[in-house]
Amino acid sequence: MVLGALSLHLMFFHALLHKWPRWEYAGLLAISVFMIYGMDRQIDNRLASASDDLHRFHAHYQKPILGLMFVLGIMNVILLARVESNLLVLGLSLLSILFGYWYAWVKGLFEKYWGTKELFTSLIYSLGILLPSCLFADFPFLLGLSLFLLVLLNLWIFTLISTGGKRYYVSSLIYVSLALLLLLGIWGFNLFVVGIMLMIWGIHVGIYYFRAQMYMRLWAEWAFASPLIYILCNL
Repeated sequence: MVLGALSLHLMFFHALLHKWPRWEYAGLLAISVFMIYGMDRQIDNRLASASDDLHRFHAHYQKPILGLMFVLGIMNVILLARVESNLLVLGLSLLSILFGYWYAWVKGLFEKYWGTKELFTSLIYSLGILLPSCLFADFPFLLGLSLFLLVLLNLWIFTLISTGGKRYYVSSLIYVSLALLLLLGIWGFNLFVVGIMLMIWGIHVGIYYFRAQMYMRLWAEWAFASPLIYILCNL
């Protein structure tokens, strides 16, 4: 998940600004994604008993993991002191959304409507990736929306596999996200980037229709690291 976020961040920033971002942005993103992912597992274990090896690992090593997250939080504060003030303001605004998301999760507010938790997770993840690019470039809304829908597609597919739910939501999202990606290419955005995003889409569609099992989650996570192809080709 961290590698995918970093890869997407680097690809979008370079495609829009034709240069690589500062290392502080990548550090902030990597640490933040790791901390949010770890905190999500802790909330999972608080709300229900550990149900798989990953959650049992987080439950067994809770104190060391929380200690590591505290250290990483300090590192994030140091990095935040090195970035532009307007990026800092945007980051703190996103943090307030994250706290609201955690509060709603703990209070069970997402349980009423299927897929709402994943919707907010996708929004936070996408905004975190796009913040530096949005700050320095004229960022296409269609590109941001396409990324958001790809992340949502990932989460809805594996929520459907693990707990069941609204299959037609996932089927509809597959076609809507494809249409937006094709529009992005027709609109004239970087075709290399559009091709990478279509690859991510295609891997998820293949998982959904042909390999709908939880063990495919690793393949889906690696799909989001496919921007490494773009990065290597532009070094």
